Amino acid sequence: MAEPVGGRWVAALALLCSLLWFVQLRLQAVIALAVVFAIGLLGAASLLLHQGRYLPVAAALLVGLLALAGRWLLGALQEMGERRRLRAAFAGYVSPPVMREILQRRLPVGLGGELRHVCVLFADIRGFTTLSESLAPQAVIALLNRYFEQVNQAIHGEGGTISCFMGDGLMAIFGAPQDMATPSVAAFAAARAMLEALQRLNAELQAEGRAPIAIGIGLHVGEAIVGHLGSQARHDYSAIGDAVNVASRIEGLTKELGHPVICSQAVVDELAQPRLFTDLGAQAIKGHSPVQVWGWKPGPLYCGSSR
Repeated sequence: MAEPVGGRWVAALALLCSLLWFVQLRLQAVIALAVVFAIGLLGAASLLLHQGRYLPVAAALLVGLLALAGRWLLGALQEMGERRRLRAAFAGYVSPPVMREILQRRLPVGLGGELRHVCVLFADIRGFTTLSESLAPQAVIALLNRYFEQVNQAIHGEGGTISCFMGDGLMAIFGAPQDMATPSVAAFAAARAMLEALQRLNAELQAEGRAPIAIGIGLHVGEAIVGHLGSQARHDYSAIGDAVNVASRIEGLTKELGHPVICSQAVVDELAQPRLFTDLGAQAIKGHSPVQVWGWKPGPLYCGSSR
């Protein structure tokens, strides 16, 4: 007949097991530690039993498992709360893809970048300077906010990342921070969605007795350095490189070539649907050799002129 271990030892063991509360691990590690802990405790009890001593482990095992589970649950709740606070504080400052990477701790910390295959989109309101001269400053801001609200949803809906706003223009990246096998597909879909959103906005403006607006969109795909650019005190998630410069220059061509969307040859090649586009030939762009470009129009429902 095995002799029970004294109650003080059982209490001390339970107290020792309660220290597992201070162990902070991920769920998989918690499960693994719980299994090791249970096996170890049962193994110790079995060893003592062979020596004629009985160690009741049920209470200690329960205390240890509750400590592990409780600590993990508390940590999970705290992390959820922290994510909600981060999302509430910064959702308006970074695009959803970047926010998801931040919350999942997958975005590299610190300045610097990496070479990525991306499609860069630039968009600009045509004739906005002239339009803004006829409006009060508050009305200009209100109009821009209505416009950006519409086009932002179109870009984010296709997985794009808005890098920055530049007055009435914007720059978006497709293929970073999340990789895309064919970022041009998502970027072109976003461009089309932007023009559809603009049609809805223009219908509202016309119902209000106001002039519609038109935009120009330029797309180019290639290699770019993508990451945190700026200083430690203030930086943006953005891209730099020839692909960015070419996309910006192509957007400028929409002012004179009569198409709201103009794509480079590289974009059309990646889309593999040349029949959708009009060949606009090789065009000279500032600071770069001529670029073969293609134009796209959504049809007669498009409101406004790109000239």
